[in-house]
Amino acid sequence: MPSTDQPRRFGRYTVLGEIGRGAMGTVYRAADPALERQVAVKTLHPNLPAEILAEVRERFLREAKAAGRLNHANIVTIYDVGEQDGIAYMAMELLEGRTLEQMLRDPARLPFATIADVVAQVADALDHAHRAGIVHRDVKPANIVVSATGRAKLADFGIAHLASSSMTQTGSALGSPKYMSPEQVLGQPIDARSDIFSLGVVLYEMLTRRTPFERAGDTTVFAMLGRIPVEKHEPASSIDPGIPAGFDRILARALAKSPAERYQRASDLANDLRTDPSLRGGDDRTVILPLPARSAARDAEFERSSLDLIADVDEFAKSFEERQREILRTEEQAQLRKEEELRLWGEEQERRRQEFERQREAEDHSRTLSQRMTAIELLRERAARDKAGDDRAKRIEIAAKVDGRLRVAFRYLSELATELNRVKPVSAKPYLLMYLGEVAGVILSDGFTDYRSREMDAKERIDFITFRYKASSPQPVSVDVGGRELRRTLDRLSELHIPYKCTNYRKNEFGTIALATLKMSGPFPCQLTLRGDYDDPGFVLDLMNVRRNGPERLRFALEEFTDHVLDEFGNYLLGADDAFAQRLPARGPAP
Repeated sequence: MPSTDQPRRFGRYTVLGEIGRGAMGTVYRAADPALERQVAVKTLHPNLPAEILAEVRERFLREAKAAGRLNHANIVTIYDVGEQDGIAYMAMELLEGRTLEQMLRDPARLPFATIADVVAQVADALDHAHRAGIVHRDVKPANIVVSATGRAKLADFGIAHLASSSMTQTGSALGSPKYMSPEQVLGQPIDARSDIFSLGVVLYEMLTRRTPFERAGDTTVFAMLGRIPVEKHEPASSIDPGIPAGFDRILARALAKSPAERYQRASDLANDLRTDPSLRGGDDRTVILPLPARSAARDAEFERSSLDLIADVDEFAKSFEERQREILRTEEQAQLRKEEELRLWGEEQERRRQEFERQREAEDHSRTLSQRMTAIELLRERAARDKAGDDRAKRIEIAAKVDGRLRVAFRYLSELATELNRVKPVSAKPYLLMYLGEVAGVILSDGFTDYRSREMDAKERIDFITFRYKASSPQPVSVDVGGRELRRTLDRLSELHIPYKCTNYRKNEFGTIALATLKMSGPFPCQLTLRGDYDDPGFVLDLMNVRRNGPERLRFALEEFTDHVLDEFGNYLLGADDAFAQRLPARGPAP
């Protein structure tokens, strides 16, 4: 038994201490004895819930693949990826400094020249990633680390999109809400120009100490998300006249609503930040970032270490490719062994058949009943094996049909979500909204589509699809709620993030509230969940608050769930047609 005093290791890396811990994993400071340097080792918690483990592991590997392809002075370097005792880990460059998020909490704003320089460095990093076909998708202050020498590093490519990937879907959104581009909010396809918008938000926040679309009275992120695609930002110099006007010109282009009107390359943004002399704002002070100073000898050692890191990236890429080739060789050898086993099994079966034929020819035609029964059982066994094979083929065929219909439904609902976000239509027929009753002229918005998958017969099949949107009353509606129900009603509204005003309190003779007036207009959440039934081929459709308040469930056989049914649902949602309503279960009269 090894001593419990032994330091923990991940591969060749010896843990020296813990840097930080989160819900998904832990980051350690570790020593690399082979290269005599310290690194950061990022790990995944092995006991994550099964329903999120696959998604988190996918993000973890995507970060390694994305950052591992990049070699740039302003991008954190990934050295190694592995697994130790069931724990996935990633060895990466140990960053010395503070995140931009931490620096923004300091009382004093950074000098304008420093702000321009830091953002220009991040733009250089994005330009390098974009040239490699990688869109970061989560540019924000928490993912930017600045060293004491002023070197900025872009980190966390965990939700990066690679040009060869097909994971981005219309109607889906990834990223941090305050820094999202309009196309991310609307669930539209994104490209490198989305990163440029997010970096523009970071620049705006460094100058003004707030992001351009948040307001002091916001209670949820939904109001801010609604402003990003449509509302023009307030010029930074209007918030603080001391901010040089040159920043306003750069921000106007970086934060343009249309990607076509933004900077087309991050390098163009970096060039404007470096060449516009007005950005210093008359501030020529020596820039000292709020970190302890380093000695000249240590700075020189740090630069030499940086050169070593760049060389290590090439070695990592080679070793990764060699591991992939070794995996392919192992799989090919396993396949050859399997084919050889099948060949030998076939020869043995043929030998047995021939032996059986020889015995049959040598035997007397007057066989006993037991012999005849043996032959019959043999035939029955063969028939059972053939039937099992046929059943499996049929099951796979049906599963492919169920999955295919779900994929068609996902594309339709994704396009429907996109159009809801773009048009924000008014329902042609009333909605029965919770607490408010029947409301005409309801406004529909905030469409979002997602799906979850599972593995079946070595294939990834869609398990269920979620389609969400929101319905708002055109005018606030007042509702009287009794004191006994008031607490439950207020808790439910808060749980669903539905804004309200509570007025006109009326108390009883005991001094407790007997009645209060709630005034609200929504938005109220509406949802469709479409689940594939692979055991009893068909589909289960669950509605929540779609035109009628509360839950409803429908089931469709495999052949019943057609494109026409999907379109009926879309028209029913918009109040354009009630054909879909005929499919819903009957309800009794309202109480």
